Amino acid sequence: MFSILLPTRNRPRLFEAALRSVLTQSDTGTEIVVVVDGTAEPHQAAMAALEAAIRTEHGDRVQFHHLPWSESGSGHGYALNFGASRATGQYLCFLDDDDLWVDPDYLSCAAQVIAQSKDPVDLLFFDQAAMDGDGRVDRPIWIENLGPAFAAEREPDRAGAFDVDVPDLLRGHGFCHVNTTIIRRELFDGIGGFDDAIRYEEDRDFYLRAIDRAAIIKYVPREVARHHIPDPAARSNFSAQSSDLQKRVFQIAVLDKAVRRARHPGIVAYARRHKVYALQRAVQAAYALGEIQQTWHYILEGLRSSFSPKWLGFAAYMGSKSAMRL
Repeated sequence: MFSILLPTRNRPRLFEAALRSVLTQSDTGTEIVVVVDGTAEPHQAAMAALEAAIRTEHGDRVQFHHLPWSESGSGHGYALNFGASRATGQYLCFLDDDDLWVDPDYLSCAAQVIAQSKDPVDLLFFDQAAMDGDGRVDRPIWIENLGPAFAAEREPDRAGAFDVDVPDLLRGHGFCHVNTTIIRRELFDGIGGFDDAIRYEEDRDFYLRAIDRAAIIKYVPREVARHHIPDPAARSNFSAQSSDLQKRVFQIAVLDKAVRRARHPGIVAYARRHKVYALQRAVQAAYALGEIQQTWHYILEGLRSSFSPKWLGFAAYMGSKSAMRL
């Protein structure tokens, strides 16, 4: 029923922990598709030894696919799409190579939710914990705030799942991370998988497009994964490598795409609202880099997107600071 896609690049130690967390699942009717997005020379020996050990232990249950090496890599979205093209499962699951699944019954629970639904389930969402250098982050980051809210309003099904729709999900603090997303293969193909041109927040783009097109969505407020917030000093992670301005450029592209293409008016409103926040940060990031032309570009784009007194005051303040640098 399930194909688990696990992309990795230059992190054999972390990847081994992620892979072994998948192999502890009590539901063994799965295939695991590993996509190695190129391996730099310092990591090749460790990666080869690990692959050989996994093949010896688990045979063909774990597939390894190797993409050609390039300096910047093929990207997270490309690697996941490549893995999906090699997968045969009815449902696709995902795990980043520096994160872990911590619930051995995660997929067994998902199978129960699917089996109890009279109609095919398009999307299943679960919760995860966020970890940083100081330990667990005790504030909502994704959609984990929805569990208590839904429990006060309605009853879950026998598997502990809530039926949800787009307005329900947009009440979440953020979007569901790919580590705890399960998508029906037909929907994945129908939305074109991940946009591999996007190198930051491609998961938010995927989430918005998926919930926009899904007919049946289930949410289980059950913590099944652990996400490690990237260390800004870790050069192997694109989120850490990218400048803040690059991140905002990708964010704006994701939100513009949702404004143009989303069918659900709630998603369009969400994207417009969040674009204003992204533009404000883009202005600040461009100014910090001394990119005055880009600073003015995003100031004007913000005025076009949200001509409000608050934005007008922010634009006047940043515009006057930028003018002093000319």
